Amino acid sequence: MSRGTQQSIPVDTWRYFVEVGLWPKRAKFDPASWLENFKPDEVALALRLLQGFTYFSGELVQQMFRSAFMNVSQIVVSQKGNYLSAKSEWSRFLANARIVRVTGETPSDADSGYIFSRLARDVLGIPEGQIQGPYQALRDILQNPDGNVVFVDDFVGSGNQFIETWERPQPLGSSQNSFATIASATRGRIGFYYCPVICTDMGRQAIKAACPEVEVVPAHLIDSRHSVLSSDSVIWREDMRHEGPEFVRNTSARAGIADLQGKVGCWTGFQGLGLALAFEHNWPDATIPLFYWNQNDWKPLLKKGAV
Repeated sequence: MSRGTQQSIPVDTWRYFVEVGLWPKRAKFDPASWLENFKPDEVALALRLLQGFTYFSGELVQQMFRSAFMNVSQIVVSQKGNYLSAKSEWSRFLANARIVRVTGETPSDADSGYIFSRLARDVLGIPEGQIQGPYQALRDILQNPDGNVVFVDDFVGSGNQFIETWERPQPLGSSQNSFATIASATRGRIGFYYCPVICTDMGRQAIKAACPEVEVVPAHLIDSRHSVLSSDSVIWREDMRHEGPEFVRNTSARAGIADLQGKVGCWTGFQGLGLALAFEHNWPDATIPLFYWNQNDWKPLLKKGAV
């Protein structure tokens, strides 16, 4: 590492970021080694990209998840001016809510929805019997077509994963049903809500178009300004608007990261979202691989299986 790079990250600043939870410990997150990947004339851009990286600790994720869930009350509670009435209305909603995890396009035990099912129980105090998988929830709704469904997850990028969960038919008795078909059949008798921690504007729009019965209520909504590839990105300084995205493109090519036209593993991140973020438990496919790539002698910032 060059002397200039070493001096660019003061030890006290690094320790402060770790102590306040803005960065994880070095075993999980190694900015010094990552910066060694770059040429001297690239270090300023690499540092700017690093400063724009957002890490969500487990504690912060819990707080944001609680915030997203509580935001639903702003929709479902009609008597906001009367505390007792509002509290009673919200309590009825919770008592009749099914908490459902969102599953991947190929459902597996590794889906992050399991984490948020546990948080619904441990952080929100939702009874275990109300926390269900998609199949169990659909079966329960067919038997008792009322109440509410609250889907939980960490991140919405393109919206594809939720739409898959919403439209995926499940074999129930002699027929197959999905949340989409049940929502259409029940005609508003059941409320459907989706509470991710982070949601992109792209994902929200896609879900709104494909799943109009669902209210998307994230803790935090992000748009093109959060993309490292966007001309209006908040990550780059004004004088880096053009140079920053080109830096990401060129260094990704040098690292050997392919252009897959926005597919998983593409240098742009999934669907070209170009994000710079990770959760303590994982990072989304929309995060650019430049942060976690570990091939061709490239030193990763994020270590797989450690974050």
